[in-house]
Amino acid sequence: MLGDSHAKLNSFLVRVFHDILRIEEQSLSKGEFGDLSMREMHIIESICEAGEQGADNRTTAIAREQGITNGTLTVAVNSLVKKGYVRRAPDERDRRVVRLYPTERAREANAAHAVFHHDMVSAVIHRLSGDEVETLVRALSAIENYFEAQRKH
Repeated sequence: MLGDSHAKLNSFLVRVFHDILRIEEQSLSKGEFGDLSMREMHIIESICEAGEQGADNRTTAIAREQGITNGTLTVAVNSLVKKGYVRRAPDERDRRVVRLYPTERAREANAAHAVFHHDMVSAVIHRLSGDEVETLVRALSAIENYFEAQRKH
């Protein structure tokens, strides 16, 4: 019984993960921000969130948030700067530190991306009772905790 549940859960997680990425990519490519890759969109999302929350917008912090190397982030940011989504600026106190800022176009792309996520979550919530939503959130928190622990290794 447990083995069957294990296999079903594994299959479900793999399918859902791939489906979310595929549908997210399709949604992005069809819209006015079709010049962005999903990785670029998620980098924009981190930069926008850092700016809105007064969080750390240094390149090193954004790379860490995304789980990518500084070099990988640099390549992506170079592309985003050329496309008009991001601007770089040296830190006012320490010129060696580079900070990333979203342009208005980045904020628009991030808002469009947020609508996709809102619609996805709303579609799930509307199909579940309040108790089912709470159970789902607890279950997904367990999954999130697992991935968080993996990130630290």
